[in-house]
Amino acid sequence: MAEVTKRYAVVTGANKGIGLEICKQLASKGITVLLTARDEKRGLEAVGKLKQCGLSDNVVFHQLDVADPASIAPLVDFIKTQFGKLDILVNNAGISGVEADADAIRAAGFGKPGIQLNWSEVMTQTSQLSEECVETNYYGAKRMCESLIPLLQKSDSPRIVNVSSFMGRLEKVSNEWAKAVFSDAENLTEEKVDEVLSQYLKDFKEGSLEAKGWPTFMSAYILSKAAMNAYTRILAKKYPGFCINCVCPGFVKTDINYNCGILTVEEGAGNAVRLALLPNGGPSGRFFHRMQELGFFRVSPHQSSMAEVTKRYAVVTGANKGIGFGISKQLASKGITVLLTARDEKRGLEAVEKLKQYVLSDNVDFHQLDVVDPASIASLVDFIKTQFGKLDILVNNAGIYINGVQADANALRAAGLSKPGAQLNRHELMTQTAELCLQTNYYGAKRMCESLIPLLQLSDSPRIVNVSSNMGKLKNIPNKWAKAILSDAENLTEEKVDEVLSEYLKDLKEGSLQAKGWPAFMSAYVLSKAAMNAHTRILAKKNPGFYINCVCPGFVKTDMNNHSGFLTVEEGAASPVRLALLPNGGPSGCFFIRMQESDF
Repeated sequence: MAEVTKRYAVVTGANKGIGLEICKQLASKGITVLLTARDEKRGLEAVGKLKQCGLSDNVVFHQLDVADPASIAPLVDFIKTQFGKLDILVNNAGISGVEADADAIRAAGFGKPGIQLNWSEVMTQTSQLSEECVETNYYGAKRMCESLIPLLQKSDSPRIVNVSSFMGRLEKVSNEWAKAVFSDAENLTEEKVDEVLSQYLKDFKEGSLEAKGWPTFMSAYILSKAAMNAYTRILAKKYPGFCINCVCPGFVKTDINYNCGILTVEEGAGNAVRLALLPNGGPSGRFFHRMQELGFFRVSPHQSSMAEVTKRYAVVTGANKGIGFGISKQLASKGITVLLTARDEKRGLEAVEKLKQYVLSDNVDFHQLDVVDPASIASLVDFIKTQFGKLDILVNNAGIYINGVQADANALRAAGLSKPGAQLNRHELMTQTAELCLQTNYYGAKRMCESLIPLLQLSDSPRIVNVSSNMGKLKNIPNKWAKAILSDAENLTEEKVDEVLSEYLKDLKEGSLQAKGWPAFMSAYVLSKAAMNAHTRILAKKNPGFYINCVCPGFVKTDMNNHSGFLTVEEGAASPVRLALLPNGGPSGCFFIRMQESDF
C-alpha cells in the first residue's frame, strides 16, 4: 500500500538556502525528494546535512544544471527508471543577474527599514549576466516543466511550484508594451513571453534600456521573474488537472540577498511547501506572496480592492447560540468575515438575523454544518473554496454536554443514532450518548481540522482555536494508563488518542468504568475534552507555521449548563477570540483557562 501512495518531488537549486529547506520539509512529510544542484560536491554535502535530521532515506541527489538541456535529460531518465512518475516539481533554481559588492551592501544596512542604497555604486549589470539570468530563471524553469510534465501526468495530484519574487510583479515592469503583454492573461502565449524577453535583451545590448522604458535596477531578474509568473498562468490554463502556482517566499536570509533578509529559510520554504501540498481542487495559475494570494499587479492601498487582499475569513462551529454566537459577533465586529455554522439551518439563519441588529450582517454568512457528518463538512469546504479561496481562522466550538436519560434519548434521535420510538435501557443510553459525545466534541473537531487545514495553509496568519473545558484537564482522569499516554507530549499521536478513547468505550460497554479507573462523573465529556487538548498539541507540532491552542472559556451562562454559570457570553467568547487573533510569534500548542495559560 505504501508504494501506491508514495509521492515523489524534484527541487531545483537545492543544495542550500530555500531549496535545501524545501527538501527538508517535504522529506519530513514522507515524500521522496530528488535534491538537485549544479555542483555535485555541494549537492552531496547537502544530502549529508539532511542525514543529520534523519531524512536521508527520503532524499536522493542528482546533478542538474537547468540552463543545460543535456543535463535535464539524464534527470528525466533517472526519474522514469527509479520512480516511474513525479508528483511535485519545485522550480527554485535562480540567480540575481548582477555582480555586487556584498560587503558594501551589508555595511550600508540593506534590508533595514528606511535604508536607501545607491545601487549603481554597489551593483553592476552586464549583457552577459542578463542573458544568463533569463536563461536560468525563466528558460531553465520552462525546460524543467516541459521535460517533466509527462511524468507529472502520471500522478493523481500533480503540483508545480515556481519560486518567484515580489520583484516580478507587473508594476516593476516599466516598459508599457511588455507590461501590456504580460497582463493580458486571456491571450498570453509562450511565444509572446519569448518576444518580450528577446526585445529586452536586444535593447540591453544596444544600450537603450532607459530610453525604451525598461527597469534600470536588476532588470534581468525582474523580467525573468515576470516571465516565470506569466508562464505559470499559461501552464495552469493548459493543464487544468494540475495545481500550478508561483510564490514569492518573502524576504528570506539567503546568499542571493547577502543574508540581509528578515525571514528564516524555514519560514520562506514553508510558503512554497504549502503550495506543493495543496489539496486537489486548490487554486491554480495564481501568484502568492508568502501565504497570501495576490494579483500579478500590486494593488494600491488607496484602491478599494485592497480590502480583498487583506480580507480575513473565519469559521465558527456550533455558533447559533451561546459562546459560538458570541465569538462570531466579536470576530465580525473586527471586520473579519465569519462563516457562522450550525446543525439546525433554521436556528443558524435566525442567528444571522440577530447579528443584523449590530450592523454585522455584511460580515457574517451562514452555512449548515453537522461536525459528526463528513458529507456536511465536505459541503462546507467546497463553499469556502468557492467563496473565499482560503481560511484564516477555525474555531471548533461545537460540543455537547448531555444530562439526564430523557435528554440523552432525544439527543440520540436528533443525531439520527436512535430510531423514534425505540426503547433503550439506561446502560444502552449511556453507551450511545458517550459515543455521540466523543464523535461531536473530539472527532468532529478533528474532522474539521483535517478538512480545513489545506485552506488554512493559504493564509498568512492561520489560527485554530479549540474550545475545551477545565474538565478535560489530565488531573480529572484517574486511569493511570490513559493519563500517561495523554500527558506524554513528545510521543503523542492521533493513533494513541484513538486507542485511549476506544479502550474507554470498551470498558463502558462492559460496565467496568469504575474498576478500570475512568472518571465517575461525566466521563465521556471529560475524555472528549482531554482528547481535544491532546490533539491540539499534536497539530501544533505538525503545523509549526500555525498558531493552534485550546481554551476553557470559563463557567459561562449557556444552555449547556442551564444558565447556571457566572460569566456572560461576551466574557466567555473573549478568550477564544483573543487566541483567534494572536499576533505572529504568539504561543501555540498550549492550553488556556480564559486568558491564563495553564498546564494540561
